[in-house]
Order: sequence, then structure tokens, then C-alpha cells
Amino acid sequence: MVRLCLNVLALFAIIIAAGLMWQDFVSNQPSVLLGQIWFEIAPQSLQVSEAIIERYIDPCGLIMALGCSPFLWHPIIASVLQWPAVLFFALLAVIFNLIGRLFPRIKSKKRNYNRDSF
Repeated sequence: MVRLCLNVLALFAIIIAAGLMWQDFVSNQPSVLLGQIWFEIAPQSLQVSEAIIERYIDPCGLIMALGCSPFLWHPIIASVLQWPAVLFFALLAVIFNLIGRLFPRIKSKKRNYNRDSF
């Protein structure tokens, strides 16, 4: 069941990547960035997620005794948001597909419908 869900997510990511690739081909503008898409869909959630990640998820922002500056949002997530969206969704599809292959396939029982096999 997990394998099926991951394969469906990979299929959705492939469809999104194909749509974005088509949009890049037909437009005269440069590739659409992932952060630009996120900002166009929900600009407030972008700011809220930055604050939440820096304050509550990043270990350097969460534990002051470490004495380091937060590193999750600005070097990592901000650089991913500068990637072309096609690249991100294509990589996401590959990752979902590879993780889905780790789970065993559910094998169904073969039924014998011959009348002579009773």
C-alpha cells in the first residue's frame, strides 16, 4: 500500500514537471523558479514557514546553547527555492519512485478458474 501511494505521488510529480517543462518551452521567459511558484500560490505561507523553520525546527535556532546561527532556511531551503521548478519536481518523482521500490510488492493469489481443477 505504501508502495502504491509513493508511486502515485511520483506520477503526480512527473505530471507537474511535464506541465512546467511545457510551459518553459512555449514561453519566451526563463524557467520558472520553485520559490516563485510558491510565492504566487501562497505568499504568506512562505514567510510563515521561514519563521517556523528558523525558530522551531532548526537545531541552532531551537537550542541557544549550541551557539551557532540557524542553517536550515538560508543556505539549504533558500537555495532549493532558487532551482527551476521542473528540476525540483523531476527529482521529487525520482526520489518517490526509489523509496517506493524499497517496499515489497503485494502479490495476489492466482486463481484457477478451470472447471477440471476441483
